[in-house]
Amino acid sequence: MVDDLARQVDALGPWITRFTVLGREFGGSYDSTTDERVARLPVFVPRARRILECGCLEGGHTALLGRIYPRAEIVALDVREANLARARLLTSAAGIRPPQFLCRDLETAELGELGRFDLVVCLGLLYHLREPWQFLARVGALTDVLWIWTQVCAEADVTAHGGKFRGRVYVEGPTDHSLSAVRTESFFPTVGSLCDMLRAAGFEDLHLLNFEATPNGPSVMVHATKERFRTL
Repeated sequence: MVDDLARQVDALGPWITRFTVLGREFGGSYDSTTDERVARLPVFVPRARRILECGCLEGGHTALLGRIYPRAEIVALDVREANLARARLLTSAAGIRPPQFLCRDLETAELGELGRFDLVVCLGLLYHLREPWQFLARVGALTDVLWIWTQVCAEADVTAHGGKFRGRVYVEGPTDHSLSAVRTESFFPTVGSLCDMLRAAGFEDLHLLNFEATPNGPSVMVHATKERFRTL
């Protein structure tokens, strides 16, 4: 079994995500099992029956979500079929309830056909979008609870406006890398503009949980809910 898995992993390489099966390590160098951006979720969202993960990459976070919410139906989206192939293999090896993986360009995809979700998770995606406010508006129609980690623009670095939102345009690297955007430019909003985008999408109760430095600027984690959810 392990040798067969090794052959499948090699066939789908190179990998970013590392995972362990029966004491043997596979894949790349990034260990998602210790990522606090996901591990902290049950403190704020103890239960979820349907979860939408936007930008699942190779399924490392998907597998962790499956362990945290073992009874949940998980729908995971990514723009690259190669990422999804790796995600299917990784989550199968993890032994979680099989997620539904779908190939979608989250810059433009209409998501209403997917139905309602108790939780939408968006880690490391938003800063790859040219019009993140449009994406958040579509997500706002699907859920009352949103969990985001993204890079943002420092106030001193504001050089552009996306509609009424302030931030900067970021020039993306090669578009053929697993972690890269599919367009040449993206928009980093300021924290204030990110909050304005979330409120415009219907999320009134915003908890900014982390504000940290990254090589491309500051990052923030946000737990966003709608007023009607908070007061139930």
